[in-house]
Amino acid sequence: MNNKYQKVIISGVGTGGHYFPAAVVARELFKRDIEVLFLVRRGYHEEKVARHYGLNIFYIKIHPFYGKSVFRKMIFIVSLLYSIYKLHSVTKDALGLTFGGFGSLPVIISCLLHRRPLYMFEPNRIPGRATKMFFSKARKVFLGLPLMTVPKGNSMVTGIPIREDFKHISKPYAKLVQRKRILFYGGSQGAQKLNNLAVELQAILPQEYEIVIISGERDYEWVYSKRNGRTRVIPFTLSPWDEIENADIIVSRSGALAGYEILSSNRPVIFIPFPFAVDNHQYYNAEFFTRIGNAVVIRERDVTGNLIAEKIIDLIKRDVQKKACITFDAEQRIADMILREM
Repeated sequence: MNNKYQKVIISGVGTGGHYFPAAVVARELFKRDIEVLFLVRRGYHEEKVARHYGLNIFYIKIHPFYGKSVFRKMIFIVSLLYSIYKLHSVTKDALGLTFGGFGSLPVIISCLLHRRPLYMFEPNRIPGRATKMFFSKARKVFLGLPLMTVPKGNSMVTGIPIREDFKHISKPYAKLVQRKRILFYGGSQGAQKLNNLAVELQAILPQEYEIVIISGERDYEWVYSKRNGRTRVIPFTLSPWDEIENADIIVSRSGALAGYEILSSNRPVIFIPFPFAVDNHQYYNAEFFTRIGNAVVIRERDVTGNLIAEKIIDLIKRDVQKKACITFDAEQRIADMILREM
């Protein structure tokens, strides 16, 4: 290292699909004695995650843009300008690394204004709008999954950085002997549909099947009120790997991170993509996951309780030990590339 740049600014703003991979890479850089500033919004989940991992926090104020009212879009512009102003003093001797979404824009623009190296990470097969817009401006775009269409620019597939605890369950699973456990893993988008489906399956699946529902805090009360004796409902968990490790089959949305982390466990999974995801990117993620892991995909428009029950029973009966073809060192690959600039 020639210490040309003193630190790395990482944007962790957004949903779990943004801040968890960002935190994993931030910790890898920290292990290599690199100063990291982890951008968060005060009071949001990314701040809690950053504190949990012991990261050096830098606060910005940034709001969503797409799908918002004119007033909210005006707030976005003001918050973007304010965040760029706040970053002015720290970007001058730093590299930028973003993980997608509206929260990446302050770092992207600040790096471009100061002519500092910019790196971006894109987890999905269909890149987000911010990634598309600035793809050619980045020194390198790290790809969690191969893109459907690669824009002009410099990119490399690294895999998705996953939390260390998921790596510890990446072993062939053993089916439960007496009861079959089905985990419904809704995620932050579209959990209500999966919750309804799980409740419906209580009356369809044979009695030897257990159902575990990670419902989300919003739906917890009504899902809990509908459960029967073989169903367990939890609103949220900080250790989803425990529930995944103890499951025989998982039913999930197909956000890039959630799908990748589930596949790392080598459990069979039924993906039901969230149909309102931007550019239908969850469907293309799920379609790819079926190629590299023991997974099937069903479009939400085709979903019925009976169809899901049939798929679950079929997967349980199969004696398949298919190991997912994913990487477990994505954060190391990303850190290696960035360190070449330090």
